Amino acid sequence: MKVFTRGQKASLASLGLESPTQPVAVALTMELTGSPEVDVCCFGLDAEGKLSDDRYFVFYNQPQSPCGSIAAGGPAGGARQVFRIDLSRLPETIKRLVFTATVDGGGAMRQITQARVCLSSGGTEVVEFHLQASDYADEKALMVAELYWKDGWRFAATGQGFAAGLPGLLKHFGGEILEDQAAPAKSAAPPSPPPAVLPPVPVPPAIPPVTVSPAPVSPPPVPGPPVSLKKLTLEKPGERKSISLEKGSSVQSVIHVNLNWDRAVKKSFFGGGKEADLDLGCMYVTRDGKKGCIQALGGDFGSRTAPPFIFLDKDDRSGQASDGENLYVCRPDLIERVLVYAFIYEGVANFSTVNGRLTFKEKDGSETLVRLDSPGTGTTFCAIAMLSRTASGIDLVKETRYFKSHRDADENYGFGFQWSRGSK
Repeated sequence: MKVFTRGQKASLASLGLESPTQPVAVALTMELTGSPEVDVCCFGLDAEGKLSDDRYFVFYNQPQSPCGSIAAGGPAGGARQVFRIDLSRLPETIKRLVFTATVDGGGAMRQITQARVCLSSGGTEVVEFHLQASDYADEKALMVAELYWKDGWRFAATGQGFAAGLPGLLKHFGGEILEDQAAPAKSAAPPSPPPAVLPPVPVPPAIPPVTVSPAPVSPPPVPGPPVSLKKLTLEKPGERKSISLEKGSSVQSVIHVNLNWDRAVKKSFFGGGKEADLDLGCMYVTRDGKKGCIQALGGDFGSRTAPPFIFLDKDDRSGQASDGENLYVCRPDLIERVLVYAFIYEGVANFSTVNGRLTFKEKDGSETLVRLDSPGTGTTFCAIAMLSRTASGIDLVKETRYFKSHRDADENYGFGFQWSRGSK
């Protein structure tokens, strides 16, 4: 494997990747002090370096290009994001793939503690490139690496800083952001003065028309819809977001709740150990007064199509599922309140080593992040967030309160369940 320095470039053929149909992978690992939210994206650009087709911007709300040539596979092997690239399937208009990383909030690239890009093929690492915090200051974004066409496909270790975050980077490449559609209208220009009246001019004899066949013109690419970058982080307990429910719509406003965490391992005296097994669940009360608990412990996974219309997709006991565990509130219009929680079943003693995070995803692409921060010592249950009915929709409120057990949390929130020891 070759180690590249910042600015170094090489053709894929010189790296032993000679076949144009040979898929490659680009993996990005990036950690910063304070653990700010990091978004890793891929921009598919044309020969002018512009995002002429928004469908080739691959990010958290659009994880794959329409032809499948670029796909974000999620975290793997310690990397924050792994892109699978099939260059042979890219349209002729895409000449450059730029892999970027951006930070939200008060984070900056000078806080990098670990950052690495790896180009591989068939599971074999071909090139790696390490980024250093000393090369950056207050930059919110990095153009980390590129695959670009120049008499053949080439790889570049770019490492170029960029002052703005993801919205600024998208605009830099000529992309269109959905939120910017409601821009204020420009004031009308003053009317043009009437044309001056001139004396008549003699008209020369008509010239017979000449028929010219127009040159064939290729149809322009069909643009995709504007990109939605609606993403919010609830920082402190008590912060909230209002979720509007569409009235009279035949499509249900499903709320998708995703729990993910780092696979911390608890080692035993004799070596080995178990990866952290976190379980996602919820306590709920519906508008008609029915209540219950959805969780893998006890085997109640709920239902998508029957009351309470809350569904848990799986129990990730192995810690190998890159998408963590997922809970779907399929009929939020029928709920009174839902307490979403996580608890440690085995593997670690508390939440301090797993970097737990909960993401609420709505059907319009909006995402709300709640981190399991400030964990309490000796506590294995976290009440993460509360969904509550309001006059106009649903309120999502960050809780992040830590308890020793389900019973303690229930006593605090007053659901009134009878608890007994369970196993799975």
